[in-house]
Amino acid sequence: MDGLCGEGSAINSFSLVAYVPQPLAGFIERLRQEIQPGCTLRSHLTFLPPRPLQIPLEQIRRQVEAGLQNQSAFRARLLDVQVFPVSYAVHLSLGAGWAEADQIHQALNHGDLYHKESFEYHPHVTLAQDLDPGRAAAVAELAKVRWQEYSGNRDFAIDHLTLVQNRVECGWTNLGEFSLRVPVSV
Repeated sequence: MDGLCGEGSAINSFSLVAYVPQPLAGFIERLRQEIQPGCTLRSHLTFLPPRPLQIPLEQIRRQVEAGLQNQSAFRARLLDVQVFPVSYAVHLSLGAGWAEADQIHQALNHGDLYHKESFEYHPHVTLAQDLDPGRAAAVAELAKVRWQEYSGNRDFAIDHLTLVQNRVECGWTNLGEFSLRVPVSV
Protein backbone atom coordinates (compact mmCIF):
# COMPACT_ATOMS: atom_id res chain seq x y z
CA MET A 1 0.00 0.00 0.00
CA ASP A 2 3.07 2.16 0.34
CA GLY A 3 1.92 5.11 2.40
CA LEU A 4 -0.15 6.55 5.19
CA CYS A 5 -3.79 7.36 6.01
CA GLY A 6 -5.56 4.60 7.86
CA GLU A 7 -6.36 1.48 5.82
CA GLY A 8 -5.94 -0.84 8.77
CA SER A 9 -3.40 1.00 10.84
CA ALA A 10 -2.54 -1.90 13.17
CA ILE A 11 1.22 -2.11 13.35
CA ASN A 12 2.83 -5.33 12.16
CA SER A 13 -0.27 -6.36 10.26
CA PHE A 14 -0.24 -8.02 6.86
CA SER A 15 -2.49 -7.49 3.85
CA LEU A 16 -2.75 -8.76 0.27
CA VAL A 17 -3.56 -6.19 -2.42
CA ALA A 18 -3.59 -5.52 -6.15
CA TYR A 19 -2.34 -2.06 -7.05
CA VAL A 20 -4.44 -0.12 -9.55
CA PRO A 21 -2.33 0.63 -12.67
CA GLN A 22 -1.67 4.02 -14.24
CA PRO A 23 -3.23 6.26 -15.42
CA LEU A 24 -6.27 5.26 -13.35
CA ALA A 25 -4.13 5.04 -10.20
CA GLY A 26 -2.87 8.60 -10.64
CA PHE A 27 -6.40 9.94 -10.92
CA ILE A 28 -7.54 8.03 -7.81
CA GLU A 29 -4.50 9.12 -5.81
CA ARG A 30 -5.00 12.79 -6.74
CA LEU A 31 -8.66 12.48 -5.79
CA ARG A 32 -7.71 10.92 -2.44
CA GLN A 33 -5.34 13.83 -1.79
CA GLU A 34 -8.12 16.29 -2.57
CA ILE A 35 -10.70 14.68 -0.29
CA GLN A 36 -8.36 13.39 2.42
CA PRO A 37 -5.18 15.52 2.40
CA GLY A 38 -2.06 13.75 3.60
CA CYS A 39 -3.07 10.33 2.32
CA THR A 40 -0.11 8.76 0.53
CA LEU A 41 -1.40 5.23 0.03
CA ARG A 42 -1.20 3.81 -3.46
CA SER A 43 -4.64 3.03 -4.87
CA HIS A 44 -5.39 -0.65 -4.51
CA LEU A 45 -7.98 -3.39 -4.27
CA THR A 46 -7.62 -5.42 -1.06
CA PHE A 47 -7.97 -9.21 -1.07
CA LEU A 48 -6.93 -9.87 2.54
CA PRO A 49 -7.67 -6.85 4.73
CA PRO A 50 -4.98 -6.01 7.32
CA ARG A 51 -4.51 -8.74 9.89
CA PRO A 52 -2.03 -9.70 12.58
CA LEU A 53 -0.33 -12.99 11.71
CA GLN A 54 1.67 -15.01 14.21
CA ILE A 55 3.62 -17.16 11.76
CA PRO A 56 6.99 -16.60 10.05
CA LEU A 57 7.03 -14.58 6.84
CA GLU A 58 8.13 -17.56 4.74
CA GLN A 59 5.14 -19.54 5.99
CA ILE A 60 2.84 -16.63 5.10
CA ARG A 61 4.33 -16.55 1.60
CA ARG A 62 3.95 -20.32 1.13
CA GLN A 63 0.31 -20.24 2.24
CA VAL A 64 -0.54 -17.28 0.00
CA GLU A 65 1.17 -18.98 -2.95
CA ALA A 66 -0.68 -22.25 -2.29
CA GLY A 67 -4.01 -20.44 -2.00
CA LEU A 68 -3.46 -18.63 -5.29
CA GLN A 69 -2.18 -21.54 -7.37
CA ASN A 70 -5.59 -22.23 -8.95
CA GLN A 71 -6.71 -18.60 -9.17
CA SER A 72 -6.84 -17.06 -12.63
CA ALA A 73 -6.08 -13.50 -13.63
CA PHE A 74 -9.20 -11.44 -14.30
CA ARG A 75 -10.42 -7.97 -15.22
CA ALA A 76 -11.81 -5.59 -12.63
CA ARG A 77 -14.04 -2.60 -13.37
CA LEU A 78 -14.63 0.31 -11.01
CA LEU A 79 -18.22 1.52 -11.09
CA ASP A 80 -19.40 4.32 -8.85
CA VAL A 81 -18.76 6.21 -5.64
CA GLN A 82 -20.47 4.77 -2.56
CA VAL A 83 -20.28 5.13 1.22
CA PHE A 84 -20.20 2.15 3.58
CA PRO A 85 -23.07 2.64 6.05
CA VAL A 86 -21.25 1.76 9.30
CA SER A 87 -17.66 2.94 8.72
CA TYR A 88 -18.54 5.88 6.44
CA ALA A 89 -15.61 4.95 4.19
CA VAL A 90 -16.03 6.50 0.74
CA HIS A 91 -15.07 4.07 -2.00
CA LEU A 92 -15.35 3.05 -5.62
CA SER A 93 -17.51 -0.02 -6.02
CA LEU A 94 -16.37 -2.98 -8.06
CA GLY A 95 -18.47 -4.42 -10.89
CA ALA A 96 -16.61 -6.93 -13.05
CA GLY A 97 -14.16 -8.83 -10.90
CA TRP A 98 -16.25 -8.75 -7.71
CA ALA A 99 -16.88 -12.52 -7.71
CA GLU A 100 -13.23 -13.31 -8.48
CA ALA A 101 -11.98 -11.02 -5.70
CA ASP A 102 -14.41 -12.63 -3.26
CA GLN A 103 -13.30 -16.10 -4.36
CA ILE A 104 -9.64 -15.24 -3.71
CA HIS A 105 -10.53 -13.81 -0.30
CA GLN A 106 -12.40 -16.99 0.60
CA ALA A 107 -9.54 -19.18 -0.66
CA LEU A 108 -7.00 -17.39 1.54
CA ASN A 109 -8.90 -16.38 4.69
CA HIS A 110 -8.50 -19.65 6.57
CA GLY A 111 -5.92 -21.60 8.55
CA ASP A 112 -2.97 -19.50 9.68
CA LEU A 113 -4.05 -16.62 7.41
CA TYR A 114 -7.55 -16.44 8.94
CA HIS A 115 -8.68 -13.26 10.63
CA LYS A 116 -12.18 -12.34 11.75
CA GLU A 117 -12.83 -9.24 9.66
CA SER A 118 -14.21 -6.11 11.31
CA PHE A 119 -16.67 -5.93 8.41
CA GLU A 120 -17.87 -8.49 5.87
CA TYR A 121 -15.44 -8.63 2.94
CA HIS A 122 -16.60 -6.32 0.17
CA PRO A 123 -14.10 -5.67 -2.64
CA HIS A 124 -13.67 -1.95 -3.42
CA VAL A 125 -11.08 0.80 -3.85
CA THR A 126 -11.03 3.18 -0.89
CA LEU A 127 -11.12 6.93 -1.53
CA ALA A 128 -11.43 8.20 2.06
CA GLN A 129 -11.88 6.64 5.47
CA ASP A 130 -11.83 7.46 9.16
CA LEU A 131 -14.14 10.38 8.30
CA ASP A 132 -16.40 12.17 10.68
CA PRO A 133 -19.85 10.74 9.85
CA GLY A 134 -21.19 14.26 9.25
CA ARG A 135 -18.55 14.85 6.58
CA ALA A 136 -18.93 11.58 4.63
CA ALA A 137 -21.85 12.75 2.45
CA ALA A 138 -20.02 15.90 1.30
CA VAL A 139 -16.85 13.94 0.57
CA ALA A 140 -18.86 11.39 -1.41
CA GLU A 141 -20.54 14.14 -3.45
CA LEU A 142 -17.21 15.70 -4.36
CA ALA A 143 -15.82 12.27 -5.27
CA LYS A 144 -18.86 11.60 -7.49
CA VAL A 145 -18.30 14.85 -9.38
CA ARG A 146 -14.61 14.06 -9.92
CA TRP A 147 -15.35 10.46 -10.92
CA GLN A 148 -17.86 11.70 -13.53
CA GLU A 149 -15.16 14.02 -14.90
CA TYR A 150 -12.72 11.13 -15.37
CA SER A 151 -12.71 10.09 -19.03
CA GLY A 152 -10.12 7.30 -18.87
CA ASN A 153 -10.53 3.56 -18.75
CA ARG A 154 -12.11 2.30 -15.52
CA ASP A 155 -11.14 -1.33 -15.88
CA PHE A 156 -7.82 -3.11 -15.50
CA ALA A 157 -6.30 -6.57 -15.40
CA ILE A 158 -5.45 -8.17 -12.10
CA ASP A 159 -2.73 -10.72 -12.81
CA HIS A 160 -0.66 -10.48 -9.64
CA LEU A 161 -1.15 -9.59 -5.98
CA THR A 162 1.26 -7.96 -3.53
CA LEU A 163 1.81 -8.99 0.09
CA VAL A 164 2.35 -5.92 2.28
CA GLN A 165 3.15 -5.33 5.95
CA ASN A 166 2.51 -2.28 8.13
CA ARG A 167 5.72 -1.56 10.06
CA VAL A 168 6.35 1.07 12.73
CA GLU A 169 9.45 2.44 11.03
CA CYS A 170 8.21 2.79 7.48
CA GLY A 171 4.46 2.32 7.09
CA TRP A 172 3.24 -0.20 4.53
CA THR A 173 6.05 -2.12 2.85
CA ASN A 174 5.82 -4.48 -0.13
CA LEU A 175 7.05 -7.96 0.81
CA GLY A 176 6.55 -9.80 -2.47
CA GLU A 177 4.35 -10.42 -5.48
CA PHE A 178 2.31 -13.47 -6.39
CA SER A 179 1.25 -14.17 -9.96
CA LEU A 180 -2.20 -15.41 -10.83
CA ARG A 181 -2.63 -17.96 -13.60
CA VAL A 182 -3.14 -16.03 -16.80
CA PRO A 183 -6.04 -17.28 -18.93
CA VAL A 184 -6.01 -16.60 -22.67
CA SER A 185 -8.59 -13.79 -22.44
CA VAL A 186 -6.83 -11.41 -19.97
